[in-house]
Amino acid sequence: MSEPRCGQYLEYNMKGNTMRKIIIACLLSLCLVSIGYAQDTTPEPTTTVQTFKAGGTPIAIPPPTPEMTEVGYDTRELMEIFVPQNNRLIAAFVLTEDLPRLAAGDENLIMSLYSMVQVPRRGEAMDCAASDFSEVTAGAKEQFGDIMNSSMKEAEDEFNRRMKALDLEDATMSMKDPVQIGCLFSKPDSYCFGMIMENTIGGITTKMTMGCMLLRVRNRMIFVYLYKEYENEETVTWLRKNTEAWSDAILAANKE
Repeated sequence: MSEPRCGQYLEYNMKGNTMRKIIIACLLSLCLVSIGYAQDTTPEPTTTVQTFKAGGTPIAIPPPTPEMTEVGYDTRELMEIFVPQNNRLIAAFVLTEDLPRLAAGDENLIMSLYSMVQVPRRGEAMDCAASDFSEVTAGAKEQFGDIMNSSMKEAEDEFNRRMKALDLEDATMSMKDPVQIGCLFSKPDSYCFGMIMENTIGGITTKMTMGCMLLRVRNRMIFVYLYKEYENEETVTWLRKNTEAWSDAILAANKE
């Protein structure tokens, strides 16, 4: 029997609201802005481009910006609690100056800039052809607006359920309706949409911009999220510029 291809997996899951799960992943990741993580040692920043495996395939992922650093295995493992069960976190980047406080579990840390890279657990080992990727991005463009409200509610409920399971009721979250920025860019192997939204967790309200990138890298599908605290319209300009630059850098780093 031949191995299933990404197209078969995505075709099945598009019918089962795969795009909704992608949006849920985006929204859940916003919860990190006001939560610290405790661990014994602080990871050392690195300037080299690291590789992370998706379905056994090594993928090089440079930092989104020069002032950001990958958090390291221990912190990344703790952050998995904020990732939907259908996805797996393979990399996360924060401002280098925030990393010691994040690793030390500083509960007062509110990150103004961070990013996450995830893969679909069931589909990460499947080849994703160019035609498969086109189908997914077409579905994203078509379904994005229709599923936003229900996805937000699912994201909020799932996060609060996980916090209660950890006896962290004070960390429950509520989210306001997002403002959709729309498509930030669309290319043969990359697609990005954005939004601005407000979320309140632990009594702290933060307004964030988010760019969600779908990338086809070395025949693998990855979901890449970049978040920046919203200040003014220039923040959206920054997000548009840097999501595209990071997407191009990831694809360039993986050219064979």
